[in-house]
Amino acid sequence: MDMIADYLAQLPSDRLLSQAKTDEQRIEWLRLRLNYGLLSVFWKESYSIQHNPFDIIADNKQINAHICEHYQRWMNYLMGLWKLVQVVEQQFREKCLKANLPFKYPFQSPLEMFFAFLEEEAEDEFLPCLQNHYEKSLPKIKEMINSGKKSHLVENPNGTTKLVLEEQRNSIEIKKYKLLEKRHFVKERRWYFLFITFCRIESKSNRRIKENFDTLMTAFYEFHNHIGTSIRKRKSATWQKSYSYAWKKGAKVSAGKGGSYSA
Repeated sequence: MDMIADYLAQLPSDRLLSQAKTDEQRIEWLRLRLNYGLLSVFWKESYSIQHNPFDIIADNKQINAHICEHYQRWMNYLMGLWKLVQVVEQQFREKCLKANLPFKYPFQSPLEMFFAFLEEEAEDEFLPCLQNHYEKSLPKIKEMINSGKKSHLVENPNGTTKLVLEEQRNSIEIKKYKLLEKRHFVKERRWYFLFITFCRIESKSNRRIKENFDTLMTAFYEFHNHIGTSIRKRKSATWQKSYSYAWKKGAKVSAGKGGSYSA
C-alpha cells in the first residue's frame, strides 16, 4: 500500500509540468500535485491507523467536511479499482494475448496496470490547460454524471443500485454519455476502457468479477455524484464555490456567476 501512496504523491508527472508554458498552467499542475499528495496521505493513513483520518481532520475543522468527503469517495473509487485490477488483470492479459491485438500488451503485473490507470486519470485532469481552447461547463459535467449513472446502474426499490448488464443498458443514455465523455476527456484512455469493457462482459458469467465490478461502479458514481453536489453547493465561509471556466492559450478564464460554457 505504501508503494501506491508514494506513486499517488508523484502525480501528475514531472513530464507534464515540463509542457507548461505559462504561470497559470504551472499553477494548475501544482494544484493537482497537492490534491494527489493529500490523497496519498489519506490512502496511507487509512491502512495504518484504526481511526478514519478524514473524520479527524473534519472534526478539527482543518478542512471543510465536504472536501473530506470528496477525498473519501475518491479514495473508495480508487480502492475499488485496485481490487478489481488484482482480481481480473491476469485473465484480461490472457485474453488480450490470445486475441493477437495489433498493439503490444504493456503490463507485467496488476500493480503496473493500476499505476498506468492512475497516471492516465491525472493526465485527464491536467491536459485541458495545455489546449489552445478548452471549455469546462459544470452543468454539462453534472449532465454527464447523471447520464453515465443511468446507462451503467439501475436503482432498486429499496434504494440500492445494481450493475446493468449489456442487454439491459439504455441505448439513448449510452449515446448521450459517450458524446459528453468524448468532449470532456482530452486523453484517449484505451487500456482503461478496454479493461472496463472486459469486466462488464465477464460479469455476466463470473460472480467474483461481477461483485467487484459492481462495487467499483457504485463507488465511481458515488464519487461523481458528490462532484455533482459540489456544483450545486453554495459558497460559504469554509467553501469556495466553483464555476464553469475555459482555458484559452494558457490562461484560465472563469465564466463567473450565472454563466457557463457549452461543452
